This record gives sequence, structure tokens and C-alpha cells, in this order.
Amino acid sequence: MINDETLDYLRIYFNNLEGYKLDDKEFLEYRYLDSGNIDSFEIVSLIIDIETRFDVSIDADDTESDEFRYIEGLAKIIDEKSALHKR
Repeated sequence: MINDETLDYLRIYFNNLEGYKLDDKEFLEYRYLDSGNIDSFEIVSLIIDIETRFDVSIDADDTESDEFRYIEGLAKIIDEKSALHKR
């Protein structure tokens, strides 16, 4: 189960970035890296923002995974790292 705080954060971030709203199913499945609407500078900004907001570290293995390419997968990465950090 994905944390509501994580989903709320990502929904706000991507809605502001993309400038349009996605319904819940489309949002979770949205492959933002494949969309062509996010450049490398924005990806770096996103990673820094996530690391700061959730006090986690996103590493190269994370960014190279398929999960990193879509919103639900990114949310799972954040939640897994947050859970490990709280232990």
C-alpha cells in the first residue's frame, strides 16, 4: 500500500510540472520519463526534492530501475526507503 502523503506529494509535483490533471488510474500508471515532458534538469530537481522532503537517498540503482519510470513505482521506492530510514 502506498502512503497517502507520498501520493499527495507526487500528485502536486507532477500536476504543477505537467500543467494538467490525471485521474487516479492514469496518475499511478503515468510513465513520466517516457512522456518527453520532463528533462534531465527536472529529474535532478525531482530527486533532490524527494530526498529533502522524505529524508531518503535515491541512488543510481533506483534511477535505472523500471519502477523509477512511472509514478506508482516511484512512490513505492520512496515508501520503501522511508520505512528503512525509520527503523
